[in-house]
Amino acid sequence: MRRVPAPLLALLAIAFLVGTAWSLVNPAFQTPDEAAHVAYAQSLAERSSLPGDEGRSVSSTEQATAAALMNADQTAGVLATRPEWSRAAADRWAATEAGLPAAAREDGGGPNPAAPNPPLSYVADAAAYKVAGGGFFTRLWAMRMTSVLAFLLTVTGVWLLCGEVFRRDRVLQVAAAGATALAPMLGFLAGAVMPDPLVIALSTLALWLGARIVRRGISTRDALAFGVVVGLAGATKSASLVLVPPALLALAVGAWRARARTGDTRAAVIALAAWGAGIAATLGVWVVTARIIGRAAAAQVSTAAGGSTPFNVREFLSYLWQFYLPKLPFMSAYERPNPTKPVFEYWVKGTWGNFGWLEVHFADPVHFVLVAVMVTVALLGVIALVRLRDRVDPWLLAFFTVAALTILAGLHWTDYRQIRGGALGFAQGRYLLPLAGLAALLVALALRGLPTRARGVGAAVVLAGMFTLTLFSFGLVLDRFYA
Repeated sequence: MRRVPAPLLALLAIAFLVGTAWSLVNPAFQTPDEAAHVAYAQSLAERSSLPGDEGRSVSSTEQATAAALMNADQTAGVLATRPEWSRAAADRWAATEAGLPAAAREDGGGPNPAAPNPPLSYVADAAAYKVAGGGFFTRLWAMRMTSVLAFLLTVTGVWLLCGEVFRRDRVLQVAAAGATALAPMLGFLAGAVMPDPLVIALSTLALWLGARIVRRGISTRDALAFGVVVGLAGATKSASLVLVPPALLALAVGAWRARARTGDTRAAVIALAAWGAGIAATLGVWVVTARIIGRAAAAQVSTAAGGSTPFNVREFLSYLWQFYLPKLPFMSAYERPNPTKPVFEYWVKGTWGNFGWLEVHFADPVHFVLVAVMVTVALLGVIALVRLRDRVDPWLLAFFTVAALTILAGLHWTDYRQIRGGALGFAQGRYLLPLAGLAALLVALALRGLPTRARGVGAAVVLAGMFTLTLFSFGLVLDRFYA
């Protein structure tokens, strides 16, 4: 701990407070699919079994009773409805819970929307569940705190990533990691039971390790850690397999550079083998386990890739055009809840503030201001990149570009397949948040382009703006559920 920089410790304390506050402000089951995620974790904790058994209830009697008494199902996504949170409601629940038999915790484990997910994050949730003990809502809060710990990993990953790219420039590291710690959607997700916070944390660490390998050349230690992180991400959510293409690029560049510097081919080969060992010890274990118990190891990927409708390149390009630009007269419309401006609804609103069951968000004028801020930061980043072009590592830029494009491609492919299959689509802003590390790097790059004396002021403006946005985000949620 003595080696941990004091600014990072301060930012981690802030992130812990923010995440804990969200875990208390978010009503139970009023975050996307939390009821399904809780049921998954409870099945592991109480039955030592993954959910999905036909003939069993989706959730346990205990969970279903708690949700009914607090009006959770009627509140989800309905702005006119509030959850029960009075002293009288708490007393009713206490009396009801005291009368529930032990079996009321164990009779869930049936099919639910979260069942196709790999189990890693739920194993952590189940461990917190068992350690906490006590009543249902105490155990629920303990599971939420595992997401808070993942949030701390994300902030740490951004600090390390920014330090690797900008040679430990403390002002830039504080700005990048601080903006991450105060990002409203990251904090909101950290206050919920779901695998997304761990996916975001592992993706950020993967970006750091990949950048380290590209810059310094591959080593056995870094390659092994890289393989473990990428494998753990795949064992948390199979959609995280989109990290593999940029990882392979980083490994290839790192091996080539290590070979050029040392002339030792054998060391590079051993390092590559270490990466494979890291994958095998994490994702490989889950794949083998899934085969043994007769489950699909990557159900999300196979579902997105499958379907009876053949892939049509022209239609896919038309879909992409309509996602980002207005539909042209000769194009077939892709039906979705917000058909006229999906890029704004999903990639802007969804990454800055879609709380509750995505029904709680800022008014459009606020998002217009945020778009202006995003464009300004992007322009400042591009200008800084042009000015610093002689110092920019093209392979590092290529690694980040491939990472961003593969994640976007995976999201658009899945969204397109679901729309073609008759569903309303897959796109949600939170699925872009594994790129939070790259967004933080862009903020740091924009500040790097300022005169040296202005960077501290710029960092202060960034942190003050994010802090203000976080306060108003709490206000939105408090007004929605408790006013």
